[in-house]
Amino acid sequence: MRTLLLFVLAAVASGTAFAPRAGAQTASASAELNASERALIQSSREAIIRTGITPAYFDRHFSLARVVDTPGNRGVVWKLSVGGYEAFVNDSVGSYTEGGRRMNAHSVAGTLNSTSDIERTITRPRAEAIMRRCIGAFKEPQVEYRAHGPGGRAALLLTANRLVPPPPESRAARARREKAEREERAQAEAQGGASRDTLRKKKSGPRPVILLGAVDLSTGRCTVGRAQAGAPVP
Repeated sequence: MRTLLLFVLAAVASGTAFAPRAGAQTASASAELNASERALIQSSREAIIRTGITPAYFDRHFSLARVVDTPGNRGVVWKLSVGGYEAFVNDSVGSYTEGGRRMNAHSVAGTLNSTSDIERTITRPRAEAIMRRCIGAFKEPQVEYRAHGPGGRAALLLTANRLVPPPPESRAARARREKAEREERAQAEAQGGASRDTLRKKKSGPRPVILLGAVDLSTGRCTVGRAQAGAPVP
């Protein structure tokens, strides 16, 4: 379930994470940054500012967490600190050629889409109370900063999830499902299209639902998404 949730949240975020490895520099080692790393950091800062945040706000609330600048792996991770919350912004950096010049392509252009200075935040206890009203007893809360909602504007979010078991399957519905499964097995075996082991591993039946809650930490508005859990109820 955790694996599926991480996949869903990653898809919603629409950000491509780069993989930190040897050569990564953190804020604590900023004095050791070389010219190429400093240029990459500056380019990432400008890319985020172009989404709408003012330069003064960026410099006040964003700090460098990590930079990676190797031939096959380039990116910058920023830490946003505001209202007592912290969220990390991952900017994976690719490149393209324009007019004979190499230009940087920043993933934050899509991850954040459109931003503005965050003027106010609600408290963590209030945010958690809203989440409980929204999806019930939740798990795995975390703070994220990403594009959110139909307008695609970036928001500071408290996200969490809750696994909801499916309603009980009626005796008649179960009988119909099992009959259909027997017919499918018989047809597949007759046609030689699937082995008995494959059919034995195939699972069906009602599946739990994962509720994905997101509380906007500026407005207190909660939205709910739904994802199908992988394992059906026998």
